[in-house]
Amino acid sequence: MASLQAYQSHGRRYYRIVESFRENGQPRIRVVAHLGRVEEILRLHQEERTDITVCSVSAGAVTALHHLAGELDVAGRIDRALEQAGGRVQKRDDLTVGQTLLAGIIGRACAPRSKRAFANWAKSTLLPELMDFSAPELTSQHFWEQMHAVPVAILGTIEQDLVGEVIRIEQLQVQALAYDTTNFYTHIASTNLKPQLPQRGHNKQGRHDLRQLGLALVVDQATQLPLAHVLYEGARSDMPTFAAFLKPLRERLRQLMPQPQQLTLVFDGGVSSKENLARLDPDQDRYVTAVRPSYHRALLAEAVDHLSEVALPSGAVVRAWRTRRAIAGKDRDTVVVFSQQLYDGQLRGLHQYIARCRRDLEEMSLQPRTTVEAAKRRLAKICGRQYLRSVMRYEVTKDEQGVTHVRVWCDLDEYRRLTTRYFGLRILITDRSEWSTAQVIAAYRGLSNVEAAFRDLKDPGMLATRPQFHWTDQKLYVHTFMCVTGCLLVRLLWWRARRDAGFSGSPRTLLSELSQIRACRIVDHTGRAGRPRVRRQLEEMPDGLQNLGQVLRALPPLD
Repeated sequence: MASLQAYQSHGRRYYRIVESFRENGQPRIRVVAHLGRVEEILRLHQEERTDITVCSVSAGAVTALHHLAGELDVAGRIDRALEQAGGRVQKRDDLTVGQTLLAGIIGRACAPRSKRAFANWAKSTLLPELMDFSAPELTSQHFWEQMHAVPVAILGTIEQDLVGEVIRIEQLQVQALAYDTTNFYTHIASTNLKPQLPQRGHNKQGRHDLRQLGLALVVDQATQLPLAHVLYEGARSDMPTFAAFLKPLRERLRQLMPQPQQLTLVFDGGVSSKENLARLDPDQDRYVTAVRPSYHRALLAEAVDHLSEVALPSGAVVRAWRTRRAIAGKDRDTVVVFSQQLYDGQLRGLHQYIARCRRDLEEMSLQPRTTVEAAKRRLAKICGRQYLRSVMRYEVTKDEQGVTHVRVWCDLDEYRRLTTRYFGLRILITDRSEWSTAQVIAAYRGLSNVEAAFRDLKDPGMLATRPQFHWTDQKLYVHTFMCVTGCLLVRLLWWRARRDAGFSGSPRTLLSELSQIRACRIVDHTGRAGRPRVRRQLEEMPDGLQNLGQVLRALPPLD
């Protein structure tokens, strides 16, 4: 066996490699190689140093989401639902339908882009290695074929199974659900009559010229996890959407929760019509909602003199008044609450409208060269904006010479009424008579959670529903399912980060920080025959990020 040996010669230290053996029973050594002095060994080592190739990819975010998806068995649930529906779980490029959709879900969560651009993004991450696929093979055609195999009818079942598993694993006690709707514009051509979902309507992003999709979402107020969604025609208004969503939602909750009657549905005033309130089952549907203040001006005027301070569970203090009034044909518990933020916004909007009205009137002049009827139509348009129509007054006359005269003034009594007995006030109603006023207000304020989920689904850097380059209803349904499922994974990851690691940032900040966890692949090119030596290691990272990665299992395996 060879060993390294130091020896002295003429006062200098040298090194050599020797082997030990026995000769006639006596131990002997045999010199294998003379290495020389330390300086010579170092020079020899430097001359024979191998070339190194280093490749680094983003690993933390995709690893955490992939591990979480494996814990929930997302791909397996999709494949099993296909089998139960009588379909065949096809494979493309060694990936099942569920695995392909999972890769797309993780891609939507981390970097929303078209299916055609997925491969370039995947190559910059550890995802192909985690899921054992070749990134260039996942083309847009690959996604199209895999998505085409998923019937729309099973998407709700898959979502319900996933949500049920999340509730079981996290042992969630869901008590209040926030319901809201939004829409997403598309670039589907008007001449394409095949899809029925994309239709023109009032777009919340201001793109009324484009066909859009409607999305209704229910979110758990405590964890902000999306529990159910429905994609619907873009031209349908909020009120019939709520009526159509209520019955299937009730059935889902009955299967997910042992006592669904303990749940409270929270929704805004846009859907609280008399008909929708009448559809609520008094034995199953508990609710907190708002009603239009313009329909109850006398109640607001009365409430101003009775407002008192109420401390909310969050520590905030608001002014509110609780009473019982006949609303929508039934006596209901009613809470009138004042919001300073709402007041400031309404007052600012009114002043902006007045300033714009003044500029338009100066441009029109008080003696316009037009007929009385034309002047009235112009004034009705100028003074017809919200609140302005009740504050501004005008009169149009014609003198003996046929000249049109315009007189405009502000109704100060109406202005005072708006600013002292209307602005900033919101009317809430509920059937939770046993709840305190603070609980009712806090539950309604929880609607901001579903609005946060919608912001995520419109965030171009994370989870964005757009771009959706699909032109059939079936693909649009599957695409939206992938986006909402990605939102579920990200929100669950964020919930665990807050609970277990004390993380205080937003979901987008969490994914951004996890993406900084990078895995290196180091290849030693020795010049010898055979495969080069490959090593794996993580890039250096702050201790805080490493702790966060350990908690969320975002540190990839280095085997």
